[in-house]
Amino acid sequence: MKLRQRLVELAAVLGILTLTGCNACTEQHNPRPDQERFQQEQDLGNAPKKTLNDDGSLPKVEEVKEESAGAAVASQDNAGVKKYQQFCVACHGANGAADGPAAMAMNPKPRNLTDPAWQDSVDDARIAKVIKEGGAAVGLSATMAPWGAVVSDEEIEQMVAYIRSMKK
Repeated sequence: MKLRQRLVELAAVLGILTLTGCNACTEQHNPRPDQERFQQEQDLGNAPKKTLNDDGSLPKVEEVKEESAGAAVASQDNAGVKKYQQFCVACHGANGAADGPAAMAMNPKPRNLTDPAWQDSVDDARIAKVIKEGGAAVGLSATMAPWGAVVSDEEIEQMVAYIRSMKK
């Protein structure tokens, strides 16, 4: 009887030692560092990059560096930028020029958020209302979906500020 009890105790100890030894295995396969690196690469990849000036000439190196650095910082720190990338890029495009992948199939086309005439003609409250309640709520196209159920008012304010920064 004592021998059987000793064997059970020994098996339990060996089982516990085996399970604690697997901790090194789980650390080896931890996906978190890869996820953080992927997020950094995604933010850098989604940052707008200036390739040519409006007249077709090459930009100065300093202009490209400043623009890329500012966009990378904005995309990492601002929830409004992340929400724009999550919900708006498909139609309005990464730079707001209405050149997203879904824009080609849409009629009417999405708003070009970089247009200075439009930027000057609309106030922040109207942009926020369109984001929150959708295009149909303000007499625009119903293809502009309402995002108020999934985006907070604070994030909408940050999205509006980001949209304002797209003005050319």
